[in-house]
Amino acid sequence: MSGKTKAPASRRIAAIDIGSNSLHLIVAEARPGQRFHIVEREKEMVRLAAGTLHTHHISPSRMDAAIATLRRFAALAQALDASPIIVTATSAVREAWNREVFLRRVERETGLQIEILPGVEEARLIALAVNEVTDFKGERALIIDIGGGSTEFILTRGETPDYLTSVKLGAVRLHEQFLKKNDPPTKSDAEALTTYVRSGLVRTVREIKASGKFRRVIGTSGSILGLAAALQPFSGDSDGKTPPRAVYGEKLSLKALEPLNRQLQRMSLKERRKAPGVDGRRADIIVAGGLLLETILRELDIAELTTCDWSLREGMILNYLHEHAPEMLAAKATEDAAAGVRMRSILSVARRYDYEAVHSHHTAKLAGRIFDGTKALHGLGAVEREWLEYAALLHDIGYHISHGSHHKHGMYLIRHADLPGFHTEEVAVIANLVRYHRGSLPKRKHEDFVRLSPSRQATVLKLTAILRLADAFDRRHQGVVDDLDVRLRGKRMTVTPLTAKPCDLEVWCAARAAETFQGIFPNVEVELRKPSAGGASATATGR
Repeated sequence: MSGKTKAPASRRIAAIDIGSNSLHLIVAEARPGQRFHIVEREKEMVRLAAGTLHTHHISPSRMDAAIATLRRFAALAQALDASPIIVTATSAVREAWNREVFLRRVERETGLQIEILPGVEEARLIALAVNEVTDFKGERALIIDIGGGSTEFILTRGETPDYLTSVKLGAVRLHEQFLKKNDPPTKSDAEALTTYVRSGLVRTVREIKASGKFRRVIGTSGSILGLAAALQPFSGDSDGKTPPRAVYGEKLSLKALEPLNRQLQRMSLKERRKAPGVDGRRADIIVAGGLLLETILRELDIAELTTCDWSLREGMILNYLHEHAPEMLAAKATEDAAAGVRMRSILSVARRYDYEAVHSHHTAKLAGRIFDGTKALHGLGAVEREWLEYAALLHDIGYHISHGSHHKHGMYLIRHADLPGFHTEEVAVIANLVRYHRGSLPKRKHEDFVRLSPSRQATVLKLTAILRLADAFDRRHQGVVDDLDVRLRGKRMTVTPLTAKPCDLEVWCAARAAETFQGIFPNVEVELRKPSAGGASATATGR
């Protein structure tokens, strides 16, 4: 049963960010009670800052390229029924003496009006986006966003930032000033860049250190995400046959960054473009970006940061919704008021695909009972229990596509969903749990399962056994079984449905799921007890 309900009214909003390195478009769909999700992304490397940050003049060729891209972006946004189309520009346009010429041409030739963001406003919008998808847990955090022409620093606990600043240090700016003339760059080129960055950071470092401690560091923007992606094959996390994983929530340490930077510096541009994990379009500026980040981490005594792929563009959308359509914000939904970032992400995806809320939440409750009653058997902890709960909430979203193979469709939807707050590997685990909540168990030909580490494969199997059993106890999606009493004594596990209603069908289905459970946990025998009308217990086993 899909139990679909009529989808709430939605609207689409587009945001275009004219950056120093690239022009980006996102089109987001917002519905009341849901976090907005991205329906379209486009990116064009126009490199508007090439020459501009030193000559303060946007060249005719760069201006023509930018306007052609903006015309295409506007047409795409309009074709997707997005309104409004919000357009902002950062340091390259902000510092150009002929910016008014550019602004007038854009409006005349594309109909778009551009807002030039001051550096501090750029930082505020970045913070708005990161705050939306990060659970700060009350801890103070430093956000670092390295752009083409500037770097933003924000200190926040997840609410209004208490420190915002923007410095004129960016990957494109530094590449052009220090590394452009030699390929590969010389040691003296790199040293000159590092010295310049240290000098440019003196005031910012002093202010950040004087403002008090921060417990965590979050890195955003293409430069930081590009370095995190390049680290994966460099550190042995990729087999070289598959494209680099997404980099949301990845850890990037100074210890790992230093040897990566040294290796990239020794390579020519042609070699960097072919290097595993390196975006060829960013291969020329990745050395400057890497040295800038390394110097920032050193100067601020930071050992590690966590990446976040929400930044300025998402902040533009959120800012618009706050000002013009607050009812569209997920944070305003009463049901989600007490939920953390991760649960809001899960519920947003669940609602997007018309999940059957009563059944899904009840399955999650029963799965939790089984998990808690069998801790001595599976040996898993709080994080794995979370994954089980999230998978239970999403296990039937594949019905949105079709009833047949809905478990496979569900896996696809999760793998391609926006799930802020989750690491890539966590998304893979949840997707695999949804894939195996019914049907066959994992096989060697199942690539998504095989790509998991051996320990994660074992976790998926254990949680699959629990999820199947929980789902079976709500076979009719009517909450016939109110709760479960699960007890583990030695090699015997007893499960008693707590209900005053007839539940023969549920117990029969659970007996079949118990066979799978015992296949995954061969050292335990499952005994299912079915309460009779008089309160006595009948017995069914999974064997």
